[in-house]
Amino acid sequence: MENEKSNQDKRKHDLLQHDAAASVFKNRKTQFVFQLPLVLLLVTVAFAGFFGIQNSNRSLATVSIWVIWWSLLIISLALAGRLWCLMCPFGAIGDWVQRRTFYRKVNDTFSLNRKFPAKFRNLSLAAVFFLVITWADFQFNLVNSPLNTAYFIVALLGLIVIISIIFERRSFCRYVCPITGMIGLYSTFAPFELRAKEKDTCKICKEKYCISGNEKGYACPVFEYPGTMEKNTHCVLCTECVKTCHRNNISFNLRSFGGDLLTMTKTRADEALFIMVLLGVTIFQTLIMIRPWAGFSRDLMIASGASYDSVRFILFIIAAVFPVLIYSIAIAISKLLYLKMSFKDLFTGYAYSIIPLGLMMHLSHNTRHLLEEGMGIIPVLSDPFGFGWDLFGTSGYMPAPLLGSNNILLIQWLLMLIGLGFSVSVGKNISRRMFSKNDSSYFPVLIFILLFFLFNLWILGQPIMHKH
Repeated sequence: MENEKSNQDKRKHDLLQHDAAASVFKNRKTQFVFQLPLVLLLVTVAFAGFFGIQNSNRSLATVSIWVIWWSLLIISLALAGRLWCLMCPFGAIGDWVQRRTFYRKVNDTFSLNRKFPAKFRNLSLAAVFFLVITWADFQFNLVNSPLNTAYFIVALLGLIVIISIIFERRSFCRYVCPITGMIGLYSTFAPFELRAKEKDTCKICKEKYCISGNEKGYACPVFEYPGTMEKNTHCVLCTECVKTCHRNNISFNLRSFGGDLLTMTKTRADEALFIMVLLGVTIFQTLIMIRPWAGFSRDLMIASGASYDSVRFILFIIAAVFPVLIYSIAIAISKLLYLKMSFKDLFTGYAYSIIPLGLMMHLSHNTRHLLEEGMGIIPVLSDPFGFGWDLFGTSGYMPAPLLGSNNILLIQWLLMLIGLGFSVSVGKNISRRMFSKNDSSYFPVLIFILLFFLFNLWILGQPIMHKH
């Protein structure tokens, strides 16, 4: 394991070795420069939802959020980790209210600074919130309703402000945000990491300004300690630790894809469960878009006598739970093959090997949205509110897909193969780490991965009914 980590370290390049990059990371205005345009855009989007045209294909609210932003977010997670969190307008507004400043360092905050309840310092609230928001999309048709999209934005902002006033730092981002679990887990695949250069330097450091703050910066907003941090799951790339570390012991590394998954030693049961739930929800979001789904749900309604909403809710819950059950069976078989390790340790350890496949499933789903519907933003930008404007002379533009359906399918299959390759590689690595040379217990998990890989290939090949 030590040799493996050493080889990984040799393949990393610290971008903060360059003076220009270091000066940008240490500048207190840098994050504000990224946040301000997105806050202004968020306000504009909410205005468009409340007062603009209610045609989802012509509204800035729905096209910019559910087609452009959501698709680019998933892509960014694979390529740049939690870069979105650096510039997130929701987190920015929470910070500005709490600190009563845009970027200056202040000592007094507008907050009760209460500790977040210990029993919820995990992904439980985030998982529930994620499922609720996903269901709200289906139930209230958020993606096709500019007005409901605007209400959602305002409600989320209100919740962030309330939590920022009551609890310390970015408690919302760490424990409550509905996409923090998805962003954090997928970010472990990204080729960037913010880490301590030398763990031994952190051990001898008495001040530990990275977790207490000083005149140059705040304590880590999400309660991370670089001296023990080994994965991207929670780091929001705010770079406060870069500013506060007086020993210059923070690095921002360019590394190979899946770096965290190949080297991490700390696993969590709540993260493992979230990985499985995320897998099921991703499959469900794609299933409801294929033509066979309409016939299946109709037949189920007739057979059961239940309403469409009831049938869809039941199927949604089944989809969220189904991967957990199938994976549990695979782990139970693994347990039989290796009796010395507990079910919980096997369940938690192997779950991280599912992340690359889940990420690529999510990415392939949203790639189709972006390539087939993304050009719809061009006429919307000319007339963002539907007031009859033609700012750029493109309001009458009739967008066509960037690529044909067959070419998009080839890209989706390629992404799935990449996800499969990484998942198998990570799974074997986890097996070697847990059992040294004995990796027979990985075989049931490998079957689980192959089953979901093949099932998703089938889904992607079905005729699509677009939500947007």
